[in-house]
Amino acid sequence: MVDQKKIGIRIQECRKKQHMTVERLAEAAGISPEFLRAIESGQKGMSLNTLSSLAVALQTSADYLLYGSSSEEKYTVLVQILESCSTERIQDIAHLVKNILELSK
Repeated sequence: MVDQKKIGIRIQECRKKQHMTVERLAEAAGISPEFLRAIESGQKGMSLNTLSSLAVALQTSADYLLYGSSSEEKYTVLVQILESCSTERIQDIAHLVKNILELSK
């Protein structure tokens, strides 16, 4: 279940990190400042369109606003490791990972 309060806190934190006022973010997202304040306080939910507009205006992902992390962050470490590997080595690693996952079922 989505926690509106946590979403509001994350929106507010992102806004403050970017030194944006409520009015400026609301204008960029196409909503009223009052509605944004209600979202940030967890009093109101929002549509997917509004969530998307806020994410774009805050230069973050909707994943981050909803869950506190983006799917991209989950894979960053793996991508960094694999970038230094040859294609053959990546295939070997993929095979090992598949075997490990099969064994852990």
